[in-house]
Amino acid sequence: MTPSSPTGLPPDDATLDALVRAAFGEDARVREQAVLTGGTYNTVRRLLLHDGRRSVLKLAPPPDRPRLTYEHGIMGTEAMAYERVRPVAGPLVPEVLHAGTVPGDPRREYLFLSHLPGTPLNDVRSGLAPRRLAPVRRELGRAVAALHTVTGHGFGYPAQAGPRAHTWPEAFGAMVEAVVADASRFAVELPGGGARVLRLVSANLVHLAAVRTPVLTHFDLWDGNVLVAGRDGAGSPGLSGIIDAERAFWGDPAAELVSLALFGDIREDTAFLEGYREAGGRVDFTPELLRRLTLYRVYLYLIMFTEPTPRGHDRDTAARTRAFVGPLLEDDLARLATPLA
Repeated sequence: MTPSSPTGLPPDDATLDALVRAAFGEDARVREQAVLTGGTYNTVRRLLLHDGRRSVLKLAPPPDRPRLTYEHGIMGTEAMAYERVRPVAGPLVPEVLHAGTVPGDPRREYLFLSHLPGTPLNDVRSGLAPRRLAPVRRELGRAVAALHTVTGHGFGYPAQAGPRAHTWPEAFGAMVEAVVADASRFAVELPGGGARVLRLVSANLVHLAAVRTPVLTHFDLWDGNVLVAGRDGAGSPGLSGIIDAERAFWGDPAAELVSLALFGDIREDTAFLEGYREAGGRVDFTPELLRRLTLYRVYLYLIMFTEPTPRGHDRDTAARTRAFVGPLLEDDLARLATPLA
Protein backbone atom coordinates (compact mmCIF):
# COMPACT_ATOMS: atom_id res chain seq x y z
CA MET A 1 0.00 0.00 0.00
CA THR A 2 2.85 2.37 0.73
CA PRO A 3 5.77 2.94 -1.61
CA SER A 4 9.03 1.18 -0.77
CA SER A 5 11.66 -1.00 -2.36
CA PRO A 6 10.40 -4.27 -3.86
CA THR A 7 11.74 -7.57 -2.64
CA GLY A 8 12.91 -8.72 -6.06
CA LEU A 9 16.22 -8.41 -7.86
CA PRO A 10 16.20 -6.36 -11.08
CA PRO A 11 16.90 -8.31 -14.25
CA ASP A 12 20.40 -7.98 -15.69
CA ASP A 13 20.69 -6.92 -19.34
CA ALA A 14 21.05 -10.48 -20.63
CA THR A 15 18.00 -11.69 -18.73
CA LEU A 16 15.95 -8.68 -19.83
CA ASP A 17 16.90 -9.29 -23.48
CA ALA A 18 15.96 -12.96 -23.18
CA LEU A 19 12.56 -12.16 -21.68
CA VAL A 20 11.84 -9.55 -24.34
CA ARG A 21 12.72 -11.93 -27.16
CA ALA A 22 10.55 -14.67 -25.63
CA ALA A 23 7.62 -12.29 -25.41
CA PHE A 24 7.92 -10.26 -28.63
CA GLY A 25 10.07 -12.28 -31.03
CA GLU A 26 13.75 -12.86 -31.71
CA ASP A 27 14.22 -9.43 -33.32
CA ALA A 28 12.73 -7.49 -30.40
CA ARG A 29 15.13 -5.18 -28.58
CA VAL A 30 14.75 -2.63 -25.79
CA ARG A 31 15.30 0.99 -26.77
CA GLU A 32 14.43 2.58 -23.42
CA GLN A 33 13.51 1.35 -19.97
CA ALA A 34 12.44 3.02 -16.75
CA VAL A 35 12.03 1.68 -13.24
CA LEU A 36 8.49 2.02 -11.92
CA THR A 37 8.42 2.56 -8.17
CA GLY A 38 5.59 2.44 -5.65
CA GLY A 39 5.23 -1.33 -5.46
CA THR A 40 6.58 -3.42 -2.60
CA TYR A 41 6.77 -6.91 -4.07
CA ASN A 42 7.59 -7.23 -7.79
CA THR A 43 10.33 -5.52 -9.76
CA VAL A 44 8.65 -3.41 -12.46
CA ARG A 45 10.06 -1.87 -15.66
CA ARG A 46 8.38 0.26 -18.30
CA LEU A 47 9.84 -0.68 -21.69
CA LEU A 48 9.96 0.93 -25.11
CA LEU A 49 11.06 -1.41 -27.88
CA HIS A 50 12.94 -0.36 -31.01
CA ASP A 51 9.82 -0.93 -33.12
CA GLY A 52 7.82 1.49 -30.93
CA ARG A 53 5.87 -1.03 -28.90
CA ARG A 54 5.43 -0.20 -25.21
CA SER A 55 4.91 -2.62 -22.35
CA VAL A 56 5.39 -3.13 -18.65
CA LEU A 57 7.47 -6.01 -17.31
CA LYS A 58 6.71 -7.37 -13.85
CA LEU A 59 9.27 -9.75 -12.39
CA ALA A 60 8.56 -11.71 -9.21
CA PRO A 61 11.17 -11.97 -6.46
CA PRO A 62 13.51 -14.97 -6.47
CA PRO A 63 11.79 -17.99 -4.88
CA ASP A 64 14.11 -17.98 -1.87
CA ARG A 65 13.11 -14.45 -0.86
CA PRO A 66 10.89 -14.15 2.24
CA ARG A 67 7.20 -13.51 1.53
CA LEU A 68 3.82 -13.74 3.19
CA THR A 69 1.77 -16.89 2.67
CA TYR A 70 -0.81 -15.24 0.45
CA GLU A 71 1.91 -13.93 -1.88
CA HIS A 72 2.84 -17.34 -3.28
CA GLY A 73 1.70 -17.48 -6.90
CA ILE A 74 0.26 -13.97 -7.06
CA MET A 75 1.83 -13.25 -10.47
CA GLY A 76 -0.62 -15.78 -11.90
CA THR A 77 -3.41 -14.14 -9.93
CA GLU A 78 -2.70 -10.81 -11.60
CA ALA A 79 -2.75 -12.31 -15.08
CA MET A 80 -6.00 -14.15 -14.34
CA ALA A 81 -7.61 -11.00 -12.94
CA TYR A 82 -6.87 -8.91 -16.02
CA GLU A 83 -8.03 -11.63 -18.39
CA ARG A 84 -11.32 -11.96 -16.51
CA VAL A 85 -11.88 -8.22 -16.10
CA ARG A 86 -11.01 -6.90 -19.59
CA PRO A 87 -14.30 -8.12 -21.12
CA VAL A 88 -16.22 -5.90 -18.67
CA ALA A 89 -13.76 -3.04 -18.06
CA GLY A 90 -11.99 -2.89 -21.43
CA PRO A 91 -8.80 -0.85 -21.67
CA LEU A 92 -9.04 0.34 -18.06
CA VAL A 93 -7.02 -2.75 -17.12
CA PRO A 94 -3.84 -3.94 -18.83
CA GLU A 95 -3.81 -6.63 -21.48
CA VAL A 96 -1.68 -9.68 -20.70
CA LEU A 97 0.88 -9.83 -23.51
CA HIS A 98 3.05 -12.70 -22.34
CA ALA A 99 3.63 -14.70 -19.17
CA GLY A 100 6.37 -17.17 -18.35
CA THR A 101 9.24 -18.11 -16.07
CA VAL A 102 12.81 -16.85 -16.14
CA PRO A 103 15.21 -19.05 -18.15
CA GLY A 104 17.34 -20.99 -15.70
CA ASP A 105 15.07 -20.03 -12.81
CA PRO A 106 11.73 -21.77 -13.50
CA ARG A 107 10.23 -20.87 -10.12
CA ARG A 108 10.57 -17.13 -10.82
CA GLU A 109 7.64 -15.78 -12.84
CA TYR A 110 7.41 -12.76 -15.11
CA LEU A 111 4.57 -10.97 -16.85
CA PHE A 112 4.47 -8.54 -19.77
CA LEU A 113 1.47 -6.21 -19.76
CA SER A 114 0.26 -3.48 -22.08
CA HIS A 115 1.27 -0.02 -20.94
CA LEU A 116 -1.61 2.14 -19.71
CA PRO A 117 -1.40 5.94 -19.98
CA GLY A 118 -1.74 8.16 -16.98
CA THR A 119 -0.39 9.15 -13.59
CA PRO A 120 -1.20 7.53 -10.24
CA LEU A 121 -3.98 9.44 -8.54
CA ASN A 122 -1.98 9.76 -5.33
CA ASP A 123 0.57 11.88 -7.24
CA VAL A 124 -2.00 14.46 -8.33
CA ARG A 125 -4.88 14.29 -5.84
CA SER A 126 -3.59 17.13 -3.66
CA GLY A 127 -3.67 19.49 -6.66
CA LEU A 128 -7.22 18.62 -7.71
CA ALA A 129 -10.13 20.76 -6.56
CA PRO A 130 -13.16 18.74 -5.41
CA ARG A 131 -15.06 19.57 -8.60
CA ARG A 132 -12.25 18.01 -10.66
CA LEU A 133 -11.71 15.02 -8.39
CA ALA A 134 -15.38 14.03 -8.15
CA PRO A 135 -15.76 12.94 -11.81
CA VAL A 136 -12.70 10.68 -11.49
CA ARG A 137 -14.07 9.04 -8.36
CA ARG A 138 -17.46 8.61 -10.04
CA GLU A 139 -15.78 6.92 -13.02
CA LEU A 140 -13.85 4.72 -10.63
CA GLY A 141 -17.09 3.72 -8.91
CA ARG A 142 -18.54 2.61 -12.23
CA ALA A 143 -15.38 0.66 -13.10
CA VAL A 144 -15.34 -1.12 -9.74
CA ALA A 145 -19.01 -2.05 -10.17
CA ALA A 146 -18.03 -3.67 -13.49
CA LEU A 147 -15.16 -5.50 -11.80
CA HIS A 148 -17.60 -6.87 -9.24
CA THR A 149 -19.66 -8.60 -11.92
CA VAL A 150 -16.84 -11.14 -12.29
CA THR A 151 -17.60 -14.18 -10.14
CA GLY A 152 -15.89 -17.47 -9.39
CA HIS A 153 -16.54 -20.91 -7.93
CA GLY A 154 -14.74 -20.78 -4.58
CA PHE A 155 -13.62 -18.29 -1.96
CA GLY A 156 -10.08 -17.15 -1.15
CA TYR A 157 -6.91 -16.56 -3.13
CA PRO A 158 -6.83 -17.96 -6.68
CA ALA A 159 -3.29 -19.37 -6.37
CA GLN A 160 -3.25 -23.04 -5.43
CA ALA A 161 -1.00 -22.32 -2.45
CA GLY A 162 -3.41 -19.74 -1.03
CA PRO A 163 -6.21 -20.34 1.48
CA ARG A 164 -9.38 -21.56 -0.29
CA ALA A 165 -12.79 -22.68 1.01
CA HIS A 166 -16.37 -23.28 -0.02
CA THR A 167 -17.71 -20.47 2.18
CA TRP A 168 -16.52 -16.94 2.75
CA PRO A 169 -16.33 -17.21 6.57
CA GLU A 170 -14.10 -20.27 6.21
CA ALA A 171 -11.89 -18.64 3.59
CA PHE A 172 -11.55 -15.33 5.39
CA GLY A 173 -10.81 -17.08 8.68
CA ALA A 174 -8.04 -19.03 6.94
CA MET A 175 -6.66 -15.81 5.39
CA VAL A 176 -6.40 -14.18 8.81
CA GLU A 177 -4.89 -17.31 10.35
CA ALA A 178 -2.25 -17.33 7.61
CA VAL A 179 -1.08 -13.77 8.18
CA VAL A 180 -1.07 -14.26 11.98
CA ALA A 181 1.09 -17.35 11.41
CA ASP A 182 3.32 -15.25 9.14
CA ALA A 183 3.77 -12.72 11.94
CA SER A 184 4.84 -15.52 14.27
CA ARG A 185 7.17 -16.97 11.63
CA PHE A 186 8.88 -13.59 11.17
CA ALA A 187 8.92 -12.86 14.92
CA VAL A 188 6.59 -9.85 14.57
CA GLU A 189 4.70 -9.10 17.80
CA LEU A 190 1.14 -8.17 16.91
CA PRO A 191 -0.76 -5.67 19.09
CA GLY A 192 -2.45 -7.71 21.80
CA GLY A 193 -0.94 -10.92 20.46
CA GLY A 194 -1.94 -13.26 17.67
CA ALA A 195 -4.22 -15.36 19.88
CA ARG A 196 -6.35 -12.32 20.70
CA VAL A 197 -6.58 -11.38 17.02
CA LEU A 198 -7.75 -14.88 16.08
CA ARG A 199 -10.25 -15.01 18.93
CA LEU A 200 -11.87 -11.69 17.99
CA VAL A 201 -11.95 -12.44 14.27
CA SER A 202 -13.38 -15.91 14.86
CA ALA A 203 -16.15 -14.48 17.04
CA ASN A 204 -17.18 -12.17 14.20
CA LEU A 205 -17.04 -14.55 11.23
CA VAL A 206 -20.77 -15.11 11.59
CA HIS A 207 -21.28 -11.65 10.06
CA LEU A 208 -19.73 -12.89 6.80
CA ALA A 209 -22.20 -15.71 6.26
CA ALA A 210 -24.48 -13.54 4.11
CA VAL A 211 -21.77 -13.45 1.41
CA ARG A 212 -22.71 -16.38 -0.83
CA THR A 213 -21.15 -15.49 -4.20
CA PRO A 214 -17.36 -15.34 -4.71
CA VAL A 215 -16.72 -11.98 -6.39
CA LEU A 216 -13.36 -10.93 -7.81
CA THR A 217 -12.09 -8.31 -5.38
CA HIS A 218 -8.96 -6.29 -6.20
CA PHE A 219 -8.29 -5.33 -2.53
CA ASP A 220 -5.50 -2.88 -3.38
CA LEU A 221 -7.35 0.03 -4.99
CA TRP A 222 -5.64 2.81 -3.09
CA ASP A 223 -4.86 5.93 -5.11
CA GLY A 224 -1.45 4.61 -6.16
CA ASN A 225 -3.09 1.90 -8.25
CA VAL A 226 -5.61 4.22 -9.92
CA LEU A 227 -4.34 6.01 -13.04
CA VAL A 228 -5.68 9.31 -14.37
CA ALA A 229 -4.93 11.24 -17.55
CA GLY A 230 -5.92 14.68 -18.87
CA ARG A 231 -8.85 14.76 -21.27
CA ASP A 232 -9.23 18.38 -22.31
CA GLY A 233 -7.23 21.54 -22.84
CA ALA A 234 -7.58 22.52 -19.21
CA GLY A 235 -6.06 19.23 -18.12
CA SER A 236 -9.17 17.93 -16.38
CA PRO A 237 -8.32 14.31 -15.56
CA GLY A 238 -10.28 11.18 -16.30
CA LEU A 239 -9.84 7.61 -15.17
CA SER A 240 -7.30 5.88 -17.41
CA GLY A 241 -6.43 2.68 -15.61
CA ILE A 242 -6.63 0.26 -12.71
CA ILE A 243 -3.41 -1.66 -12.06
CA ASP A 244 -1.58 -4.02 -9.69
CA ALA A 245 -4.24 -6.71 -9.22
CA GLU A 246 -1.89 -9.36 -7.85
CA ARG A 247 -3.53 -9.23 -4.40
CA ALA A 248 -6.99 -10.01 -5.76
CA PHE A 249 -9.12 -12.72 -4.16
CA TRP A 250 -12.55 -14.29 -4.53
CA GLY A 251 -14.65 -12.90 -1.73
CA ASP A 252 -16.92 -10.14 -0.52
CA PRO A 253 -16.97 -7.13 -2.89
CA ALA A 254 -17.51 -4.91 0.14
CA ALA A 255 -13.89 -5.62 1.10
CA GLU A 256 -12.94 -3.36 -1.82
CA LEU A 257 -14.16 -0.35 0.14
CA VAL A 258 -11.28 -0.66 2.60
CA SER A 259 -8.41 0.16 0.23
CA LEU A 260 -10.58 2.56 -1.78
CA ALA A 261 -10.75 4.69 1.37
CA LEU A 262 -7.35 3.77 2.80
CA PHE A 263 -7.11 5.09 6.39
CA GLY A 264 -10.41 6.92 5.83
CA ASP A 265 -14.17 6.35 5.61
CA ILE A 266 -15.64 5.34 2.25
CA ARG A 267 -18.98 6.87 3.28
CA GLU A 268 -17.40 10.28 2.75
CA ASP A 269 -16.54 9.45 -0.89
CA THR A 270 -19.98 10.31 -2.22
CA ALA A 271 -18.84 10.58 -5.84
CA PHE A 272 -17.40 7.07 -5.83
CA LEU A 273 -20.54 5.65 -4.21
CA GLU A 274 -22.76 7.45 -6.73
CA GLY A 275 -20.83 5.93 -9.64
CA TYR A 276 -20.78 2.50 -8.03
CA ARG A 277 -24.53 2.48 -7.46
CA GLU A 278 -25.30 3.99 -10.89
CA ALA A 279 -23.48 1.04 -12.49
CA GLY A 280 -25.33 -1.57 -10.47
CA GLY A 281 -23.10 -1.89 -7.41
CA ARG A 282 -24.99 -2.49 -4.18
CA VAL A 283 -23.87 -1.07 -0.85
CA ASP A 284 -25.97 -0.25 2.20
CA PHE A 285 -24.08 0.78 5.33
CA THR A 286 -25.97 -1.33 7.83
CA PRO A 287 -24.40 -2.27 11.18
CA GLU A 288 -23.66 -5.70 9.67
CA LEU A 289 -21.77 -4.22 6.72
CA LEU A 290 -19.83 -1.86 8.97
CA ARG A 291 -18.74 -4.85 11.06
CA ARG A 292 -17.62 -6.66 7.90
CA LEU A 293 -15.58 -3.59 6.92
CA THR A 294 -13.95 -3.66 10.36
CA LEU A 295 -12.91 -7.27 9.77
CA TYR A 296 -11.43 -6.38 6.40
CA ARG A 297 -9.51 -3.44 7.83
CA VAL A 298 -8.11 -5.71 10.54
CA TYR A 299 -6.89 -8.09 7.84
CA LEU A 300 -5.30 -5.30 5.81
CA TYR A 301 -3.63 -3.79 8.87
CA LEU A 302 -2.29 -7.21 9.89
CA ILE A 303 -0.62 -7.48 6.49
CA MET A 304 0.77 -3.95 6.67
CA PHE A 305 2.03 -4.48 10.23
CA THR A 306 3.76 -7.77 9.37
CA GLU A 307 5.20 -7.20 5.90
CA PRO A 308 8.06 -4.80 6.74
CA THR A 309 10.07 -7.76 8.04
CA PRO A 310 9.89 -10.04 4.97
CA ARG A 311 10.30 -6.91 2.80
CA GLY A 312 13.63 -6.27 4.54
CA HIS A 313 12.79 -2.74 5.65
CA ASP A 314 15.35 -1.15 7.93
CA ARG A 315 14.51 -0.90 11.62
CA ASP A 316 13.49 2.77 11.57
CA THR A 317 11.24 2.41 8.53
CA ALA A 318 9.56 -0.67 10.00
CA ALA A 319 9.09 1.10 13.32
CA ARG A 320 7.45 4.11 11.66
CA THR A 321 5.08 1.89 9.70
CA ARG A 322 4.06 -0.04 12.79
CA ALA A 323 3.72 3.11 14.89
CA PHE A 324 1.17 4.34 12.35
CA VAL A 325 -0.67 1.09 11.61
CA GLY A 326 -0.60 -0.35 15.13
CA PRO A 327 -3.10 2.07 16.72
CA LEU A 328 -5.45 1.67 13.74
CA LEU A 329 -5.32 -2.10 14.16
CA GLU A 330 -5.92 -1.84 17.91
CA ASP A 331 -8.92 0.46 17.40
CA ASP A 332 -10.55 -2.00 15.00
CA LEU A 333 -9.82 -4.96 17.23
CA ALA A 334 -11.54 -3.07 20.02
CA ARG A 335 -14.57 -2.61 17.74
CA LEU A 336 -14.68 -6.35 17.12
CA ALA A 337 -14.85 -6.87 20.90
CA THR A 338 -18.08 -4.83 21.19
CA PRO A 339 -21.61 -6.05 20.46
CA LEU A 340 -23.03 -5.21 17.04
CA ALA A 341 -24.81 -1.86 17.25
